[in-house]
Amino acid sequence: MDHNQRYWNHTAQEKDIIRHRGGTPLKQYGYDGVIHGKPVEVRSIMDPQENRYRIMKSTHQTLVRKKGYYIFVFQGRGIKVSAKRVSQILRKKGRKWYKDRDYPHTFIYLRDVF
Repeated sequence: MDHNQRYWNHTAQEKDIIRHRGGTPLKQYGYDGVIHGKPVEVRSIMDPQENRYRIMKSTHQTLVRKKGYYIFVFQGRGIKVSAKRVSQILRKKGRKWYKDRDYPHTFIYLRDVF
């Protein structure tokens, strides 16, 4: 798989990011991996027209409980944000949990984290 194909393959991209930061990707459902003993979820914006990241409620609650964090990726840059900080941003912005899918979710916007 060449670099461009790998970039657009979210699973491969998140594994690369986690390994690059010294962590271990997970193969189970839930958060994406562990870095320095902390759970991590990698969220990417794949579509250039998109401006938000989906946050799954169950994964988010686990990250908060275990003092984990997100790595938000945009245009090849990744920024680390604690799950606790994401909760603060979501509360401050008045974001609600949507239930239009099989799982509750909400969104955090690019401008909120970069």
